[in-house]
Order: sequence, then C-alpha cells, then structure tokens
Amino acid sequence: MGDRTKEQAAFLRGLRQSRAASFRGEIVPYFRYVFQSGFGLFVSACFFAALIWYTDLIKAVPENWPVRTVGVAAASFAAIIAPLRTYMRAADTVFLLPMEAQVIRHYIGPAMKGAIVAGAGRSLVILALYLPIYIRSSAIEGIAHDSPGELVVLTLLVALIGGSNAYAGWHERQVAAAGWRMALRAVRWVLTITVVAAVMLKPFYWSIPLLVACALIPWLLWRLPQRHALPWERLIAEEEATRRRWMGFLSWFVDVPTESAKAYQRKWVAWLGDKLAWRQSRAWHYLYAKTFLRSETFGAFFRWFVVMAAVVIVSENEIADAVIYAIALFVGGMQLSELKRVRFVETADALPIAADGRLPAAAGIARVAGLTAAVALAVVAAATAGGEFSPSADLCVLAAGLLWIGWLIPRRIAKPAEDVD
Repeated sequence: MGDRTKEQAAFLRGLRQSRAASFRGEIVPYFRYVFQSGFGLFVSACFFAALIWYTDLIKAVPENWPVRTVGVAAASFAAIIAPLRTYMRAADTVFLLPMEAQVIRHYIGPAMKGAIVAGAGRSLVILALYLPIYIRSSAIEGIAHDSPGELVVLTLLVALIGGSNAYAGWHERQVAAAGWRMALRAVRWVLTITVVAAVMLKPFYWSIPLLVACALIPWLLWRLPQRHALPWERLIAEEEATRRRWMGFLSWFVDVPTESAKAYQRKWVAWLGDKLAWRQSRAWHYLYAKTFLRSETFGAFFRWFVVMAAVVIVSENEIADAVIYAIALFVGGMQLSELKRVRFVETADALPIAADGRLPAAAGIARVAGLTAAVALAVVAAATAGGEFSPSADLCVLAAGLLWIGWLIPRRIAKPAEDVD
C-alpha cells in the first residue's frame, strides 16, 4: 500500500469517527430536556412494570401462553432490522467520489462490521430475555431437557441469523432497481422468519441444513439485478431520514434545528385534505392537513397506532389494555405536537390570509387526528376485550385519553411559543 493510499485510508476512518462523534455531540445535550420533561420517569415506570410482569411470567408460564408465536416473532423482528449508520453527507458525492474504492473499504467496511455486530447483539439480547420462558414452557416438547451444549448452539445460530441480516441488508442497498430491492427485502424477511422458527422449534439436524439452504437463496438472487458498487444517494437518503427521526423525537421536548423534510404522496389518505371547506378562513387548515398527511410525522403516527392496536388485540388482560391505551395516546400526542414546528416556504408569508390563524389551524388538525386515533383504538380494545369490560374504569381511561390528545395537546399547539407552559 502506497503512502497516498495509507493517507486516504486514515483520512476516511478518521472522517467517519469524527462524524459519529459530531452527531452524538449534537443530540446528547438535548436529552437533559427530555428527562426534565418527565419522559424519563414515564419510561422508568414502564420499564419497572414490564420487569415485574416478566418476572411473574417466567416464574409460571401459563399453558395457553403463545410461546411459539411470541418467540419466533420477537427473534425474527430483532434479526430483520438491519440499519446501517454511515453519517454520509450530500457533498460526499463530489469530494469522496474519486476515492470510491477506498470509501468502500475503509469507510463503509467499519460501518458494516458495526452493523453486523449490532445485529448479532440485538438478536442475542432478545434470545436472552426469551430463553427463561423458552425453557420453562411446556408448550414445546423436550425443550426443558436441552443440554447446555444445545443451548449454546441455539445462541450461536440466532447470533448468526442476526448478523447475516445486516450483511444481506447491505447487498439489498446496492441493487439499482427499487422493485428488485423490495422483492429481495421481502424474500429476506420470509426466509428469516422460516429459519428462526426452524432453529427455535425444530431439531438441529433438520434446522441447520434449512438455514444453509435459505442463506444460498438470497446469495443467488443478489446476482440477478444490476447493482451499484456504492449506492451513494441511497446511503445519504437513509442518513438524512435517521437524522430527521432523531430531531423529530427531540423536538417533542425542546426546539431543535429542523432537518429538511421529505414529502410522500400517500394517495390513499391525502385526499382527506381536499374534503375541507374551500374558503379563505380554512386556508391554513388545508395547508396543515395536506402537510401532515404527506409528512413523516403522519407515517410515524399511523404506524405507532397500528402497532398499539395489534398489541391490544393479542393482549388478554384488561389492565394491560388500559396501560397500552394510555401509552399509545401519550406518545401519539407528543407526535402530533410536531405540527407546531412545521415551517412553510418563505413565500407562504405573502399569502392573503391572516398569519394569526396558523397555530389554531395546526391545533385543529391535531385535534381531529388525535381524536380519530383515540376512538379507533378504543373501539379495537372494546371489540377484543373478550367479555371483560368494566364501564367505570374503562370510561375513566378513555376520558383521560381524550382530554390529553383532544384538548391539552391542541391547546399547547395553539399557544404562541413564548406562552407555552
């Protein structure tokens, strides 16, 4: 390796490390405000409640508890997630492009190693939490009699699956065609769920050959579509999206520098904004409705309530449903508060509409979205309650949720920044 190549390698390694440190230095100071807001106490309460529930569960696993489904779902989800932090910037396509080969080796290479280690570690954490349930359950024959050696093999296989998904995620990013990327991702998800189920529920002499076969399928499929050696634009877009998510979360608690937002078409829901009354007094409502429905905030809000609805459906405990409902509305309300920080283009100030109607319009859109989600989740909870329904307690939880997301959050949005409590 020549002196110039060594200098480039050292520069690229140092560049990634400095960018990672800069990102941490940018967001860590804001966490002081997050904890001051009471969110830290809320998370701590949820953690200790979950810890108590988990301890009670492993002491006596109910015979009808879905051990197989929960174990496969949790381990598969931990393995399927394959993030890759590169901290790349838009200017890299100009200044680093001449060093593409060195960037792949000395910049992307360390990032890939970190992603593989993180994927394996994430899978091992989930397995460690699940193993006590796995061993004590009577739903899976012979598990309680597994030798320590078999459990070690299981641990290694689960870590291998988690790390392999991170590696496969990189090859998916290299594919040029979006259709091929989606197809390869779907294949990876299906194969991962299949292999995890086989490894956790079937004998090793049957599951290990299946794991090898499932690993060969994507390896062969990767060679069919056209691929980029280094997908610059895709990595930059992913990094920008990650930064927006972090800043979006922190903006629930404190004003932070805003990142450029990405607009989505969402034809299946964006048409709702067109149903608003077409008059000047509702102009800000129209702008906020269309902006919200096509923004990342709506995507996160919608996905959050879909997940919470799924959790409520599988839950068979009325108290757990009430806690889930409260958490769902609390987080959903914090997400809706992002509407107050929406920034339109400079030319919006020249529109012939009163500027003092902006925040009330944002509050109105937040109120409609919040109440719709709250009522929909309440209907799901009531429909899946299994006959256990306490009107007084459930109505109190519903009223508190509607008060939070239908009155308090819109009230805070409608207040000018200097008047917020």
